[in-house]
Amino acid sequence: MRYRIPMERARLTRLLLIASIVYVIGFYFIGSAIKPGYSQLSNFVSEYNATGTPWSGTLTYAGYLATSVLLAAFLVSATPLVQVSGASRLGFWLLWSAPASFFLSVIAPCDAGCPLDGSSSQLLHNLLATITYFGMGASIALMSLAPQLSAFKLRRTFMLLVGIAFPVMFVAMLQPEVSPWRGLLQRSLDIALASSLILIVWTLIPGGQKTRRGVA
Repeated sequence: MRYRIPMERARLTRLLLIASIVYVIGFYFIGSAIKPGYSQLSNFVSEYNATGTPWSGTLTYAGYLATSVLLAAFLVSATPLVQVSGASRLGFWLLWSAPASFFLSVIAPCDAGCPLDGSSSQLLHNLLATITYFGMGASIALMSLAPQLSAFKLRRTFMLLVGIAFPVMFVAMLQPEVSPWRGLLQRSLDIALASSLILIVWTLIPGGQKTRRGVA
């Protein structure tokens, strides 16, 4: 009986993560389908609700706000369960950069085209995006140091590489020569983040997977 509540909470945590990932996929594909001229290869995610563009209000609340709420609920559910200490605990708290990265488009939508310069909302958007992207990278890198991951060398290496990739690809996305592919780069980071969160839940949360010796 004493294990029932943690096991149910672990199940809820996994369900919230899966719901968050599925919702984001739906948001991206529906958003690109209804947004005139939008390309998932070349447009930033934040351009779904760029100021003055079609469907910006709907996508602000049904897309960014709903996603940030789901991710926040996942983190609240995971907090008392996740097995982290020291640097990896700091990494877990930095995971709040993930819901913040969506919520920033609610409070500071970008201008059309999401330029480096522009309105005060665009400048605030750029500042918050820089903070959250570097925060997500640091988060995954630090969580790769969790003691429970010492038995899973490939998982730890993958998460460390994802953490390094975030600041590198963030800077790459801003380069004019890669503008035709910046949307693809950003979505690649989204996939890497989702994969890392799955590894975290199934490795660092009791009830997700029992720790065993291995390299996977």
